[in-house]
Amino acid sequence: MPKGLSDLPEGRAGGVTPITASSAGMFATTLRSRRARQKSALPPLRWLPRFVLGRGGADKVIGAQVDMSQLWLSVPRRTLRKSRRKSLGQQQREFDSDLLGNACSQAATWPDGMRLMVSLEDDQAPDGDFNGRLNAVLQSSGFPVSRLDLVFHESGLAQDDKETCYTLSALRDQGCQIFLGGFGSAPSSLSLLRERAMGGLLDGVQFDASMLAPSSMSWQQSGDAPLLDEGAMLFYRAALEAVKALGLKVRGVGVDLPELFSFVQKVGCVEASGTILAAPETTAQITERFEETAGRPRRRRMARTAEGL
Repeated sequence: MPKGLSDLPEGRAGGVTPITASSAGMFATTLRSRRARQKSALPPLRWLPRFVLGRGGADKVIGAQVDMSQLWLSVPRRTLRKSRRKSLGQQQREFDSDLLGNACSQAATWPDGMRLMVSLEDDQAPDGDFNGRLNAVLQSSGFPVSRLDLVFHESGLAQDDKETCYTLSALRDQGCQIFLGGFGSAPSSLSLLRERAMGGLLDGVQFDASMLAPSSMSWQQSGDAPLLDEGAMLFYRAALEAVKALGLKVRGVGVDLPELFSFVQKVGCVEASGTILAAPETTAQITERFEETAGRPRRRRMARTAEGL
């Protein structure tokens, strides 16, 4: 036997075909795309059971939600980076579509009474095309929208336009429940109030009583609108109780009706201002009011100024 391996003769079966530049480029492109799909694909989902809290520990399972914290730990590149080909919003929408597709496909095997909850990454959802993307996911997975619950960002729900309202209305009409995510944790008036109050940097809150008037979004034109919105009164009464629980004072402004004056009294406002108490006054008038309050005699003013003319 020869000491070294001799080259195979040309044309001999089993010979190695030389790799050309074009075939090498195609192989590299295929390998990169395959790796990109593997990295972007979502890992197997993990679930957090959902319970209805009952009395005496009689809790009832009603479904499950995607465990987003474990999902982020499993995704190699959680942060959606800027791309020349795709905007950040487009990447977020594609991620949400993949997440909804995987979650709905796996939940399609659940019993009929179990509900699915998914938190969305896109902070601009629901946009005008959201229902179309969701319908495509539901049709391919076979999961009913009546058993789906969606969690949106505060900024997405804050979009005050007809398309957003129509999208949310259409979802709720079909049985889909809508939730606001991160309540009180994102930079907002609630988190700011708590942090500044606990840090000793805030004395009180000024509450605009005009917020109790019926909203055009909530009041249906089926008759004369009431002076005050009952739902708004219940909400702000509870909100102001939370403010007082932080040791802060509450003052009411815009108290222009007897009903508003009654409200600020009942919720414990320490001070108030509005036309029901006193109309706007000039400098001379307010100075005279202060002097009377202090018990000083009224002084007759001989000089006339432009103020009050």
